[in-house]
Amino acid sequence: MKEPPERYWTRASIDYLAGRLSLPNTPDMQDWAFQVAEPSDLDLYLALFAELQGNEDLRFTLADIIIQAFESAHEYLDDDPRLADFLNDLLANFDTHAYQVWYWASFDVDLEDAWSVAPFMRSLATQTQPSS
Repeated sequence: MKEPPERYWTRASIDYLAGRLSLPNTPDMQDWAFQVAEPSDLDLYLALFAELQGNEDLRFTLADIIIQAFESAHEYLDDDPRLADFLNDLLANFDTHAYQVWYWASFDVDLEDAWSVAPFMRSLATQTQPSS
């Protein structure tokens, strides 16, 4: 997968999600979505992700929280139907999430040194490539 255009969280999406989910939100939190993600709250995040259908700014930011929560759980990801459903949603909205998929796929390192979610993101990325 070729690196897609960069995309980042917006201050408005961080402020909204922090308030909605009662998450810490201070100016010194450079990696906010990664710092606040809790695997135990995955169901809450996923429910909100579904609720926010149509708001790509919020969903983009929330997607990184969800991915980080799956990454932090990093056990039995193959058997978690929530991950499969979430990946299908990312695929259906790939233009919004292309940069996240590329980032988390860790194409620049061997899989054994990559994120736990990297194999799933690499698979997702290959599904978006035209067949030859």
